[in-house]
Amino acid sequence: MAWDRLRRYDFQASWAVALALTSVPPFLAAAYLVASRYQSVLGRIVYGGEGRFLVGFAAAALISLALAAGAFALGWNSAGQRRNDLSRRSWIAFFVGGSVLTLNVVLLIAFFMLRLKPQS
Repeated sequence: MAWDRLRRYDFQASWAVALALTSVPPFLAAAYLVASRYQSVLGRIVYGGEGRFLVGFAAAALISLALAAGAFALGWNSAGQRRNDLSRRSWIAFFVGGSVLTLNVVLLIAFFMLRLKPQS
């Protein structure tokens, strides 16, 4: 029954903003993890093979990616609709979700390009 409300554009706009704002803290956590392991002398991200760094980073990045993608999709779907009286929320969610989504992709590409694989 609650899924029927998701057809309304104003309800989508409210959920999109909530998802967009919820996607920011996991992204900041993933960015902090990468920044704390970056060694400027080597120009690499160094982490040990036995630690939980990779699991924590991947979890934070994937959670943020999923939330930002949901916010982007819901914001895109509900923005500009005539029956949406909360279109400002839709546009905010669209741009915040798209920005966090883009920054996550950039962070993941930078991680995979700059990581120093642990020795077995």
